[in-house]
Amino acid sequence: MSDKLTIGKKEYDIEEKELLQSDLCLYPENPRVYSALNISDGNPTQEEIEEIMTNMEHVKQLRVSIIANGGLIDPLIVKNGDFVVLEGNSRLAAYRILAKQDAIKWGKVKCKILPDDIPEAAIFTLLGQYHIIGRKDWSPYEQAGYLYRRTKTSNTDVEFIAKELGLNLATAKSHINVYSFMIENDDLTPDRWSYYEEYLKNTYLKKYRETNLNLDTTIVQKIKSGEITKAIDIRNKLGVIAKIKSKSAKKIMAEISEGKTDIYDGFDRIEDTGKTGYAYQALYKFRLKINDQDFSKDLLNGKHEEIIFELKKIKTKIETLIKDFSK
Repeated sequence: MSDKLTIGKKEYDIEEKELLQSDLCLYPENPRVYSALNISDGNPTQEEIEEIMTNMEHVKQLRVSIIANGGLIDPLIVKNGDFVVLEGNSRLAAYRILAKQDAIKWGKVKCKILPDDIPEAAIFTLLGQYHIIGRKDWSPYEQAGYLYRRTKTSNTDVEFIAKELGLNLATAKSHINVYSFMIENDDLTPDRWSYYEEYLKNTYLKKYRETNLNLDTTIVQKIKSGEITKAIDIRNKLGVIAKIKSKSAKKIMAEISEGKTDIYDGFDRIEDTGKTGYAYQALYKFRLKINDQDFSKDLLNGKHEEIIFELKKIKTKIETLIKDFSK
């Protein structure tokens, strides 16, 4: 049966029919397959891809769903000629599991066959339509891998891709930045995505990264080794230290960068100074505010009587607190 499939703004002629699942090939560039293989280079064999895919938990769940429905609800999307499955690799892997149990019943699978000369850019667009605009079932790591490879392979501007997929441009750029960092540091482990995301998006850590080249190397090593046990600790421990503007905090950050202390010991030490608490942070921000020249000018240009009244109240309260601390 002939039909048409719209990819981006272009229509492609497709043919719908059942194919032998054994004739189909898994697509290594599909982000879900790519992330499962944890590769950045090389050409994995079909056997290697199938072995990893068939052991994934969501593929095992798909197998149950396929049995319950008596087959696929959504056909696989296949490229003619080499019969590479562009969309539906997890479903094909589930079929492969079922075929080992009953080769006749699960020998054929419903497919939509695209022309063999479909451009690679259109393939990337197709995947984005299904998994970012549509079901949105890719993890952030898988989405980032898709965005990164599309900008590199098809030389497409991230602005165009983000607009095409309805993605926030800042999010798209952040995803590509994190994925690039993981490649540069030879760590494409999906489970570590959130660690690197927390590390790179923290504005306070960014300032230290710009002035201390050892920090990246040290933190990457501690993420890889498992010394940083939770991704959130990068924000709530390391990020908090970096946020504090004091000599002790800068010293601790230098020690962490040099590998002389870890983020947990460093956080405990800075916490002992009392500078991580809400009271200290509020006072610190207040001090910065009143020292700000523009703010001082605004005060001087305001209603003098009201401002002087408030300043006297603040002065009285501060003097009282200092006396209480001295007791």
